[in-house]
Amino acid sequence: MISGKVPERIIGRLHECSVCVMLFVCIWVALPVSGAEYTTHNPLLEGEMWRGAFVSNGENQPYVNMKKALDLERDNFGCATAPLLVSSAGRYVWSERPFSFIVTNNVLTLISSYEQVKPVSAGKTLRDAFRAASSRHFRADGRMPPAEFFEKPQFNNWIELYIRGTTQKTVEDYTEEISDNGFPCGVYMMDGGYMPHQGCYSFVDTDFPDPKRMFAKIRDKGWKSLVWTAHFVSPDSREYKRLRYHKKTAALDLLCHQKKGTGAAVVRWWSGISAVYDLTNPKGRDYYVNELETFLSKYGIDGLKFDAGDQHLFAPDVDVRFYRPEQTGVDYIEEYGRVAAQFPYNEIRSCYKCGGKPLVLRLMDKLHRWKDLRDIIPEMEAAGLCGYAFTVADMIGGGNCGSYPPSGFTIDQKLFVRSCALQALMPMMQFSLAPWKVLSKENLDHCRKFAELHCRFAPYILECAADAAKTGEPVFRSMEYQFPHQGFDRKMQQFMLGSRYLVAPVVQEDDSATVELPAGRWRDDLGEVIEGPRTLLLEKVPLSRLPHYERL
Repeated sequence: MISGKVPERIIGRLHECSVCVMLFVCIWVALPVSGAEYTTHNPLLEGEMWRGAFVSNGENQPYVNMKKALDLERDNFGCATAPLLVSSAGRYVWSERPFSFIVTNNVLTLISSYEQVKPVSAGKTLRDAFRAASSRHFRADGRMPPAEFFEKPQFNNWIELYIRGTTQKTVEDYTEEISDNGFPCGVYMMDGGYMPHQGCYSFVDTDFPDPKRMFAKIRDKGWKSLVWTAHFVSPDSREYKRLRYHKKTAALDLLCHQKKGTGAAVVRWWSGISAVYDLTNPKGRDYYVNELETFLSKYGIDGLKFDAGDQHLFAPDVDVRFYRPEQTGVDYIEEYGRVAAQFPYNEIRSCYKCGGKPLVLRLMDKLHRWKDLRDIIPEMEAAGLCGYAFTVADMIGGGNCGSYPPSGFTIDQKLFVRSCALQALMPMMQFSLAPWKVLSKENLDHCRKFAELHCRFAPYILECAADAAKTGEPVFRSMEYQFPHQGFDRKMQQFMLGSRYLVAPVVQEDDSATVELPAGRWRDDLGEVIEGPRTLLLEKVPLSRLPHYERL
């Protein structure tokens, strides 16, 4: 919260705008940014709604009467961010540096320590705003992730490793179970826990006697393999000493520095305390990339799942400094995304200002509960509007290990099947908890059929992804994006797959769904042709059904 005297230059600007003094005081108290130098108050246009900036805040978008300002420099809430806001009235906000914002009482207030940030008028619709911002500030570079990510479901063994333990046997058992249960697979991801310690790119010998054979088995099935990585180095390891006293570089060139003192900085994360590669330094970044490339080549692995990269690890009050004095945590997170984009087979959860790049972005971990299921669609929409066109929801059924303690857990089979259906017509779908272990035969059949449905839609999904690589437009689109000014500018539990398919998954415990069809002719998944605009109230939707509608 800002305290102390309000700067006179801001008071002077107040007299020049129509915002009343009381509104200004309320906004000032709500802002958490200290030392802000530039503030603009921007009255909303008639019916205007703003979205963007934070992927993990999608469930709170569009932004209306926010309780506090959101600050791009302090947190990313566990997923990607971008210095971008877009509005349904065709305006956008962009800054090369992070800013804060709050919407309250029909005013968008923008706060920056770097420059004056103001909305830019680019057209009349949400799509106009996004396309203009994309073409001017983060133009798509023409590349997309490899087809295997889209054509078939992905399998990430994180939950199974958490339950069964991290060994070569558990990895190979899960690999065989996928095939034995008749599930298609394109990409197999091996999650963390295999390293002797952070920064050591090898396998624990006692647990992984022959890792090359393990990945060869995956390759023989026609799948691509990814393994977990993060940008940390254990501070009591040989790797740390080699980096700390690297003979060919000045001391600490490869690791982030402390702000004060001569030592390497350390950060606290969920697995302990670690030093971090300085990815803002070309030497540190190149060394890290070389380590990863050598690791992949040695074991016959196709790519990497880049984890961590969370903004709060490098917030302004954390004792970490970077290669150049003016660089901050957002610069580090941006470089992390750029490193990931160098590897064609990648997945990443946290990055900044990396729109238009061929990154497979995964949403923040979700718990096994209905509320988290309902958060997925708005977060997927937010990802697209932040420039991340190739996004996968978190693992089917939820990928937060807190829902699956090894001592025992209870699965809501209906929730699991609905979660599977939800992802079936998204750009990608990803399993983790083995459905054959927790579902009845009937429900397992439902999940297998949804996986096959995704495969049948693969040619169209690939077509959309190829278009996104050229235009930057999202594959997963909100209703307002595709059908502007038709009453869809609000949180909804339906979405567009490209421009052709409206998908309305069931995310309510009572098996109901409300479907709002825009004007035009639509053919549903049961073969019926329906004339829109029309609102459909679906009740007692069977678990075997994913309501979706083709635009004719």
